[in-house]
Order: sequence, then structure tokens, then C-alpha cells
Amino acid sequence: MAESPRRLDLRLTISAAAPYRDIAVELATKFAEYAGASKAAAADVSKAVASAMAPTTSPRAAVELVLSATDEGDVTVTATPLPD
Repeated sequence: MAESPRRLDLRLTISAAAPYRDIAVELATKFAEYAGASKAAAADVSKAVASAMAPTTSPRAAVELVLSATDEGDVTVTATPLPD
């Protein structure tokens, strides 16, 4: 996947229910790869998003994810559970 030439930000509010949880994890991984993160760092982003979405049990629960990438390929993930 081609790397981005500039800083990237992605804000996503998504249901924590299946299948959206898996979609969010996959999207976060692709975001990290596009931002220039190494495969290991992209895997860490994937794990972070998966663990942020795991504690929610209500089918109506949602999580706001904010992913930011720097020019050096560092990716920051902020996850905020939203009230039902």
C-alpha cells in the first residue's frame, strides 16, 4: 500500500457489535499501513482497537476512535466508549 506524504487523522464512530467491530479493526490496520507504520506497529494498532472495542457488551454500544499519524509513521489511537 502506498504511504501518505502528509500527516493523517481519522475519526470514526462505530457500533461495537459484530460485524462492525471487525471492520473497525481492519480499517485501523489499513490506516496504520497507509500512514507508513511498520507491520509490527500496524499489528499493535490492530490490537489496541480490538481491545478498546472488546469491553462493550451492549448491542447498542458504540466507540469513537480517533487515529492520528505523524510524518514519521507513528500512529496514535484514542478510543472513547459512548453511552448507550
